Amino acid sequence: MNLKEIQQTAQQLNAVYEPLEEKARQLRLALDRRIFEPRLAYYSGHYRKDADGVYKRDFFPIPVVEVEGFCDVEINLDCVSVTTKLRRDSALTYPYEKLAAYEWEAYGVNDYTSEFYLPGMAAADLKENIRQSREQEIGFAFRFDFGTDANEIYEFIKLLRREGFYY
Repeated sequence: MNLKEIQQTAQQLNAVYEPLEEKARQLRLALDRRIFEPRLAYYSGHYRKDADGVYKRDFFPIPVVEVEGFCDVEINLDCVSVTTKLRRDSALTYPYEKLAAYEWEAYGVNDYTSEFYLPGMAAADLKENIRQSREQEIGFAFRFDFGTDANEIYEFIKLLRREGFYY
């Protein structure tokens, strides 16, 4: 690449990353020195589904606000997702109606492609999928619109803590 191409690429990357960085800053401020001690990191190698529902690896890093012991808050290009876990026995007895207001998925921790719950499924199906698996921990990903206020996500993380979710 010549200098002009490098500068154009840098401008494109800055246009993509500036809103991600700002969202990460807002989330850290909302969480910092309240109950949690968040830490900002950048992770590449994350997976997302393509238009055909096939998992694809992304090589570019995204900001992640780590809330030690409770969850990771991933700032994606199109949304904010909160990832957390429950132990198998807790996942089998959890009253999922408490989560009805949220968009979420459940999956295997050892095999993230083991989808136990997708939006629209019944809680009974989730529990049956867990029973049939060998997973000892169940992963959960809660999806929030990118524009969701950082304080709303803070309140949600407090809910996770009260409900026994961990990371």
